[in-house]
Formats: sequence, structure tokens, C-alpha cells
Amino acid sequence: MPKLHLITYGCQMNEYDSERVAGLLRDERYELTERAEDADLILLNTCAIREKCEDKVFSRLGELKHLKRERPHVLIGVMGCMAQLWQGKIQERAPSVDLVFGSAAARRRSSRSPRGPKARGSSRPSSP
Repeated sequence: MPKLHLITYGCQMNEYDSERVAGLLRDERYELTERAEDADLILLNTCAIREKCEDKVFSRLGELKHLKRERPHVLIGVMGCMAQLWQGKIQERAPSVDLVFGSAAARRRSSRSPRGPKARGSSRPSSP
């Protein structure tokens, strides 16, 4: 069973979105893990309101790139309002990131049936 490690920064809405995404991924047979080192998928749910949150996200992504180097199959994703605002710039600054999607995308997906179409690999949106 694949494992998910979810890191949430920011507001109460981010906490709620993280819970929804965790529920969706549980439906897809992901098991939550407390340790990034044990995960197959690591998602950072981000905040763009406070600069300190952005700094923390990029610092954590810097740490996770070493894990990705050791375990290249691990997928690293950034979601939330920071991801929505920064889009392709996140991957320019942190090339180890495989997935970037905003809060709106997570909410749209969670409003569909839990058995919607499965992702076919990683998605790297191009810069605007």
C-alpha cells in the first residue's frame, strides 16, 4: 500500500483542504504516515498570506530534495494558495517538485466521486 505524508502550513482552510485530500487519497488506497522518509507521496499544503510560510515551504523542499535523491520514485507535490500564485515558479526554484496544484483544483477534485479518473504520472504545468 502506498504511503502519503502530508505537511500543512497556514490557515484553518488549509487544514480542512489537507483533510479532504487525505480522505480522497485514502479512497485510492494511500495510507497516511507521520514520516516523510516512509512516504511514496509527499504533499505540502501551502499558504501565500505570510512570507514566513513561503520561506518555510522552500526550506522544507530543500530538505526533501535529498530524500528524493535517495528515493527517486517518491513524488513531491505542492498544493494550496502559494502553489496557485507561484505555479511554474515553484519548480524553477525547487526542481525536485513533481506536482503543483492550487486550492481550487483540490476542491474541484474533492467534489467529484472518489473513484474519478486516476492520474497518469506527474503533472508539471508550464510557466505562464
